[in-house]
Amino acid sequence: MEMKAGDLNFETVKPIDLNNDALKPGSKATPLSTFIWAVASGDIVTAEAQIADDIEWGLMPYNKVLKGKGEVLPWLKAAGSDQKTPMPITNFANGDCGVFEYWNIGTVSEEVIKLGNEQKWPWPKNPKSFLGQQYRVAQCFVYHINPEGKIDFMRQYMDTGTVWAQLK
Repeated sequence: MEMKAGDLNFETVKPIDLNNDALKPGSKATPLSTFIWAVASGDIVTAEAQIADDIEWGLMPYNKVLKGKGEVLPWLKAAGSDQKTPMPITNFANGDCGVFEYWNIGTVSEEVIKLGNEQKWPWPKNPKSFLGQQYRVAQCFVYHINPEGKIDFMRQYMDTGTVWAQLK
């Protein structure tokens, strides 16, 4: 039997907690966990404090790079505009690099559709037909921390194919 993305059992992904308590909601164990929980709660000021002025943020699924806070902050505000619940899977930083992997659980809203259209998401059909539907998308951030303790380089990987498989 062929398995499809829609057949995935999300509950089988086991978390990796390398920093005791790093996976708890609101964790400040790493710069990126502080950042993620701030974005999820709408606290853009705290999120901004975690990133360097000259940050380079690679959005890998879209082959797009955002450079500097001037490009990253508007994108963050749009990405964090609807209610999302992060469920951390891995949260680890050591020295000048780290990895943060999580399930991003949300609901398709007008803001999500606007962001998706701006990012040129390959919607499988008219995105308005997905309004109100819940989704869960796996994301992984690989990042660098500069000597000032700020995130200055980010690669964000997101499994958009799994999102499309969930939406009806």
